[in-house]
Amino acid sequence: MAHHPLASLRASLRLSHPAYAQLVAKVHAQLGYGQMAARREKVSRWESGRTVPELTAQLAMAHIHQVPGEEVERLSWPHWLYLAADHDALLQQPWTPQGAVDSLRSTARLDHARRLPSLALTGSTLASAARTSLSVLAAPQTPHAREGHHVSSDTVAWIEARTRALELHESGTSTAPEALHFAARAEHQLITTLLTTGGYDGHTGTRLLLAERTAALCAWLSSSLGEEITAERYTFAAIRAATAAGARGHVTTYMAQLSIRHLIAGDPQDALSLVHAARAITQRPTAHQAASLHTKEALALARLGDTAGSARALGRAVDVLTADTADHDPAIDPFDIKVDDEYLATARGNAWLFLGQPKKALPFFATLLDNGTSLRTAAPASPYTARRLLYVVDAQLALGELDAAAHSVQRAVAVTGILPPGLTHSYRQRLLGHRNEPAIRDLLDLLADTTP
Repeated sequence: MAHHPLASLRASLRLSHPAYAQLVAKVHAQLGYGQMAARREKVSRWESGRTVPELTAQLAMAHIHQVPGEEVERLSWPHWLYLAADHDALLQQPWTPQGAVDSLRSTARLDHARRLPSLALTGSTLASAARTSLSVLAAPQTPHAREGHHVSSDTVAWIEARTRALELHESGTSTAPEALHFAARAEHQLITTLLTTGGYDGHTGTRLLLAERTAALCAWLSSSLGEEITAERYTFAAIRAATAAGARGHVTTYMAQLSIRHLIAGDPQDALSLVHAARAITQRPTAHQAASLHTKEALALARLGDTAGSARALGRAVDVLTADTADHDPAIDPFDIKVDDEYLATARGNAWLFLGQPKKALPFFATLLDNGTSLRTAAPASPYTARRLLYVVDAQLALGELDAAAHSVQRAVAVTGILPPGLTHSYRQRLLGHRNEPAIRDLLDLLADTTP
């Protein structure tokens, strides 16, 4: 689970729990709110999410971190903390073409070496963002023409072609995920630079706003590297840009992708909220979009312990695909998620795993298991394979199959070349409880050796 944003802010001041409690109490008195107990336990409870600070305590903290008091009341706890954590571009920008540009520009500066605190959009803030997106899509604005060095149609076409080439790697590639992510970030930074410094008319500006494709690609690849919090930032920027461009189908796809960030973070209610919002945005989704939304609903319901509801949702995903007679061609429609038998099997496995049934889950992960097949002769793996293998390892560890779990982790290392830091952290967290076993101890040593 990610750190609470308050923990990151406190750490940025290099203050212990007692020292931070004393600072808050001091500022609380200076602001005329009266005396408050300076106990470290208070700060620990705030950071663990067990309690919410009183409003005057929040105002004292806001003063410390230079956040306007009115934003504390407007955004509520803990969302206003992200303003102090330099996420104002994510939460504060208006839902206009220029606001979308500013959000894209902020993601172009995302630094993966910096551990972001937690998901920024949750609860009422997330629901409000979804409603706003739906409202703006009813009457999208055309970007204003800009003065500056002319951005030609050929330039935009070249960027679109390179982006499409990168998107095709999602289904399978021998290129390391980190290399793909580097290339995707370069394209994203280029197009956001053109948006903010180039000269263009309204039509070209709308095409440039489809930099949401590079943002979405960076999100997907960030997730494949185990950086779910960063993936959320990219995905939300993609939603804002697609909304500004009036691209309903794209917004639907990205809402569905954002729901996965919340499922991974353990927020099934927020995931369901996003699924419902995606359905409201696109009244007639493609068969693959509809099936994707059904599977995400199934996973959220499984997280909530609703076995019957999860099974019904998965059944609807199968039904909608069975009824669909159109060929799915990602080269024609790159925004339509491919939902095939392997996708559905993995979803069923994840659902059983979320329901606490690892024995039922494991057979559905058959396509992710390396049953003696040489990686040299196997089909190219998706960049997301190592991320998906985390669920396989979860099931194997729950069943006490330690040797099989060790083999799955080694496969994750093999398909990535060097396991990225985010995934290394996730695998190590799963294995530490079994570190007294020789096979797991050796594997933990291997993971330490492969960390850059």
